[in-house]
Amino acid sequence: NVPGLKNVVNNELSKEVRKIEEKMLGKGDAEANVELPEAGYPTDKVFNMAKRLHDDDNFGTGKAWAGIYHDVTGEEPVGKLQDEIWALYNNSNSLYPGIFKSCRKFEAEIVQMAVSLLHGNESCCGLLTSGGTESILIAVLGYRELALQRGITKPEIICCRNAHGALDKAAHYFGVKLIKLEAKAETLSLDPSSVKSVITRNTIAVYASAPSFPSGVVDPIENIAAICKKHNLGLHVDNCLGGFYLSCLQARGLFAKKFDFQVDGVTSISIDIHKYGFAPKGVSVVTFSTKELRRLTIYPVSSGLTLYVTPTLQGSRGGGVIAAAWATMMYYGKKGYEDVAVRLHEIKEKVEREVENIPGLKLPVKADLAVIPITSDEFDIYAVATLMEKRGWSTFTSQNPPLMQLCYGEQHYRVIDDWLKDLKECALYVANNPGAKIEGDAAVYGAAKMLPVEVLDDIMKSYIEVKMTVKQLKEN
Repeated sequence: NVPGLKNVVNNELSKEVRKIEEKMLGKGDAEANVELPEAGYPTDKVFNMAKRLHDDDNFGTGKAWAGIYHDVTGEEPVGKLQDEIWALYNNSNSLYPGIFKSCRKFEAEIVQMAVSLLHGNESCCGLLTSGGTESILIAVLGYRELALQRGITKPEIICCRNAHGALDKAAHYFGVKLIKLEAKAETLSLDPSSVKSVITRNTIAVYASAPSFPSGVVDPIENIAAICKKHNLGLHVDNCLGGFYLSCLQARGLFAKKFDFQVDGVTSISIDIHKYGFAPKGVSVVTFSTKELRRLTIYPVSSGLTLYVTPTLQGSRGGGVIAAAWATMMYYGKKGYEDVAVRLHEIKEKVEREVENIPGLKLPVKADLAVIPITSDEFDIYAVATLMEKRGWSTFTSQNPPLMQLCYGEQHYRVIDDWLKDLKECALYVANNPGAKIEGDAAVYGAAKMLPVEVLDDIMKSYIEVKMTVKQLKEN
């Protein structure tokens, strides 16, 4: 209601959206396609067009992250195997298991191998999804349906504020209220005593992380499970980020705490195959402790002109990514995954040692795996993140508390020394230049402290709109 405030907010919003557009779209695309070509192009021309665009992405140097956890050089055996298997199954559809029998086999076996990795017994089962977000959506749907069975019309799920954003999306889609708790300051993890204090008659489940993205810390699953068991609540463990890696650390004696179906009270777990399982993007599994809980997530349509039922949110699904994921798991096997986990653990310990020796930087907690959080009490950590980004490194940041993170994978075997050298130099520069400008992705969190939630939401929606824009280069 303050005069002129709306105009000020709209101007700031437009300014932020212009920054996003400039970074993503530049001045425009001289070869933008906004309609079908009048006549199709020869296959070699189409391939060369795509190949040139692919090469311009310049991915594979080891600096860019992009959520690809295995090394991509074009020469690694698993990459060639994935390409060949995908080509075999390029024209397939897992919606038709009677025709594509092999795709059905791959899908069922991926799920069963994931259940086995998570120490599931004969009662445990699962579903193959397109990624961690869909796995979390399916899990929340199951708990929503369970709540309705119990007569709970306004179900609640308890989680930590550092839970993955897919949980917020799932809650919004399915009408579930999230009860968000602050992370325990000393551990940056979900506090069991806080969980216990907010349980109500509407609570249907608790959501824990193994690990959470901002901190790389595994929540105390055993303690939380005991509370859930006592109150007859579901417990979902988000193992999307730590899947395979955490299980293999445990198998090699490098992680002692239990987090999966070994824990009485864990009722569902999401585990990505396309992160530390090293499959191509588009494969995750949501697992359940009972077939009854899985059954609640399946929605058959029998009232239409035809009968229709699919395992998850999707209908038709190409078999290429499923077959490539199966092939990847068969290629690595237990020993292969465990060997990689040990090497990744060595990288984590090396980075932690080096960061603690860089003046001004510190580790807010001892991470368990996958993510190493870094902060500073002496200067703005976002300024360090800005400089690292300018040097070409994919850099992650988060707020409350302000952190920058290293999310690491196989490619860091060959670039970690360069990353550490740049980190040391960037930290030294910021220490000597307190007014260092914060730009890029890191600047968003600085702005977030001053902008209303509604404005931030508008900026993020605009990001998607810009992403879906075809901007033609205008001739002068």
